[in-house]
Parts: sequence; C-alpha cells; structure tokens
Amino acid sequence: MVFLGTPLAAVPSLRALAQTADVALVVTRPDRRRGRSGRMTPSAVKGAALELGLATACPTDRAELADALESVGPFQLGVVVAYGMLLTRSMLEQAESGFVNVHFSLLPRWRGAAPVAAAIRAGDAVTGVSLMRVTEGLDSGPVLAAATHPITESDTRGGLTERLSRLGADLLAANLAGAISGERAGTPQHEPDATYAPRLSADDARLDFTRPAQELARQVRAMSPRPGAFAWWGETRMRILDARWSAIAPTPLRVGELAAEGGRLWCGAGSGGMVLEVVHPPGRRAMPGADWARGVRGGLGRLSGVGPSQS
Repeated sequence: MVFLGTPLAAVPSLRALAQTADVALVVTRPDRRRGRSGRMTPSAVKGAALELGLATACPTDRAELADALESVGPFQLGVVVAYGMLLTRSMLEQAESGFVNVHFSLLPRWRGAAPVAAAIRAGDAVTGVSLMRVTEGLDSGPVLAAATHPITESDTRGGLTERLSRLGADLLAANLAGAISGERAGTPQHEPDATYAPRLSADDARLDFTRPAQELARQVRAMSPRPGAFAWWGETRMRILDARWSAIAPTPLRVGELAAEGGRLWCGAGSGGMVLEVVHPPGRRAMPGADWARGVRGGLGRLSGVGPSQS
C-alpha cells in the first residue's frame, strides 16, 4: 500500500491501515515553519509515520510526487486522506487496485478542501465520511461506502473533524478488502447535487455583524480553532473561537455593540444577538468572553469587521 495524507485528521486512517496492510510508503506535504520560533516542523502524518517506522516522502510538486510513487514499484492500493495535491491519471494507474479517498463529507455534498467548515457554516444537520475511488476530477469518483454523523449547535470545526477522522478510519478498515479486490464498483455521484467547499481564505474568517446572529455563530464555529473568526475592537484584532446565538438579546444592541449581561458577553448583529463564549485577544491566552469583558476599563465599545487601515 501507499498512503498519502498530511494533517492530524489523516493520522487515524494511517494507523488503521498500518495495522492490517504493508504500507510501503507514506507521502505527505513538506515540513513547514510553525509557531513563533519558526522551526521546521513535520506534518502530523509524517510524525506518525516515523513513529510507526514507515518510509516517508515529502514531494514539493507533482513531478516529485510522480517520482516518489514510481520509486515504490508496482503496489496494490493507494489511500488518500486530506493530502493536498491532486493526482494525475498516470499516477492513479500505478496502483493495481487504484486509489481510494477518505473524504469528510457525504459526497457529492461538499467536495473540496474544507468540507467540515462548509457543513457547519451552512447549518447542515448531518454530515459524515465517504470512501470513494479517486478519479482525475475533484472528489467526483464513485462512492464505495459512507457513514453519517450529526452536527450539533455546539460543534466546532476542530471537534467535528476529530470525530470524523475516527469514523473515517473505521470506514476504511471495514471496506479495505472490498477496495482491494474490486468487488464493489461503487455508486456514481449524482452530479446535480454536488456542492463545493474551497480552501479557506482570510475573508472566510472575517465577521460581518450586519448579518444575522445565527449565521455569525455558525461562522465562528466553522473557523474554530483555526484560522479563528476575527473582528476588530478598535485597533485590536480579536479572534472569536466560540459563540452562540439568540433570537433576542437581553439588551437591545446595535450592530457590533458589546454588552456584559447575565455573566455573558453579548454582541449585536443584523438580527438577534450573539454570545461570545471564547475570545482570544492578541498576545494573551484564549479566555471566556465574560472574563475578558470584566478586565476591560471603560466601555466595552463595539466590534467591527473593518480594520483601522480599511476604515
């Protein structure tokens, strides 16, 4: 087998595969500079592969990826979990039984790089994991198996992704033999139902308080913990890591206006009110919004989606 993956969410599937198969190579994205120290740090998948004693490759482009796959020689199956680079037809043809992908949505809904964030932000009640055969298209191959998982009003992107990663590992293990043998061709996806979740951008995390509180709360949870939704408090860029919404705020609030009521930090929106459960001021630790409000001298003021250099 050859495994391709990068983030922590791919590690459970790698571990599940390594328990039952001969993993000849683990392909992941190159080491990156992380944190304030700027030290080169391997991906979560590379760290797990080294712990398991598996060979690794970190290609920087498709040419190097093709070379890495060819270096293995003929192999039975390729498994992809959030790797971050599309495979060409010639790459796919190197595996005797093809490639399969563990994707964190119920395909064809939310194809693309950020399916968990998209499902939360859209207010979906249910998501899940799909095991599909990889084709040249973006997450468009036949689905071999799927498992559903509910989305609650308290789910963040980080917490939901963690649970889906475990569900995906179980789904892979249960269907690995069928994927290798080819006994299941898979169910073609219904193209008219396809929706897309592109890679997150900085603008996806910016909060616009003219929008309804319910939408804002979902956006906050979809961006948590990373990159973290944000707004401006004066000249300070404030990250909002958790939020809830209410149809009616305890005190009438203008758009973006802050108020401490009933031991909670409220913020006005286009309609309804939002409770800022967890905030992360720059240079400080993340904390309950109410704790931050108690430490503010003078009025709480308001939050804005427009920074000082943009106003």
